[in-house]
Amino acid sequence: MSFCFEAPAAAGTLRIALPEAGTDPIDAALALAEHEPLVTVLETWLQQALDPLPVPRFDVSVPLLWVDVAGARLGLPWPLLLAAPGAPALPVPWPELEFEVEVAAFETSPLPQTAAGGVLMLPPSFQPAWRVVLRNETLLAEAEWPGPGAALSLCAPPEPRVSQRPPWTVALSLPWRQALPELLGWVPATEPPRPDAAAWLVGPAGPLRRGRIAPALAGAGLWLDD
Repeated sequence: MSFCFEAPAAAGTLRIALPEAGTDPIDAALALAEHEPLVTVLETWLQQALDPLPVPRFDVSVPLLWVDVAGARLGLPWPLLLAAPGAPALPVPWPELEFEVEVAAFETSPLPQTAAGGVLMLPPSFQPAWRVVLRNETLLAEAEWPGPGAALSLCAPPEPRVSQRPPWTVALSLPWRQALPELLGWVPATEPPRPDAAAWLVGPAGPLRRGRIAPALAGAGLWLDD
């Protein structure tokens, strides 16, 4: 079996899985010694000493970002990533993260409002800055969005939490994707994603009616398809 190590840090516990097989504590120590350069780089990145300790297995209930680097597999807790000032000096294959974009939310069904003209007004779009919600299984964030064809601008880094979804929402049809270093501001975004106008009205049972976001009065509305 692979060796598993946990290294407590100020912003969360780092997990290190080594490919070397074995069960003896001495073998575990020798395997970790072979990866000492990796631990040193991680200490420099986090600006603190690390003391990786062997564990029988990892706690799978903790949401982590797993990456393969320098012959090892790292499990990085989201609070640690969010607190880091930048990327570690390692060739890490950072993933591209995917988010659903929620552009408006309603506590009750907004469908009666669409009887005349088939347009559902989007209240957040009437504010000075249209704030939308980005969410996936482990992260939540707010962003400002001028509207279809414009780039999203994060108000703050994503937070590692799962919030309860409002019963009725309008969400963009296509997910929003961005590489993690760009999302966290470690590097400038080369080409900010620019969501288009296709969107869904989503109810308690899932996507209900499809449409496109377009200007309406002083804001925007979801112009529903027939």
